[in-house]
Amino acid sequence: MTLSDPVVALKNKTGGEPVMLTLTPTAALDRIPTNGTEVFAVIEGKKVFLPSDAKYVMQDRRGLWYYSSRKPRPKEGDWTPNKTSIACRTDRGYVRALKTETVSRWLDTCQRTIRIVPGAAGARRPADD
Repeated sequence: MTLSDPVVALKNKTGGEPVMLTLTPTAALDRIPTNGTEVFAVIEGKKVFLPSDAKYVMQDRRGLWYYSSRKPRPKEGDWTPNKTSIACRTDRGYVRALKTETVSRWLDTCQRTIRIVPGAAGARRPADD
């Protein structure tokens, strides 16, 4: 699993100094959230913990991963715009967009997230959606 560059430099419209955009983490690798429902997807054999509103994960043509709260549709060679990129903090503390090699066609990568609810006495069960 490789992760792409965290900071993107853009020129502002007046041609002055470049503007820096910083990614914030939207997911965590191998760190279970402590509050409420556990929402995750398995990507290349690793659990990727996502925000509670994530219902679908999908990969684009470039290998970047996204999540969405609604079922995405293909549009103009990509997924619909209502998606959020999955960005994780690395071991070194950098935030990187989640990118993997494309194994299957991008249209075949859309999958539901897994939702687990903690129960009494440490028991866990799948959430009822």
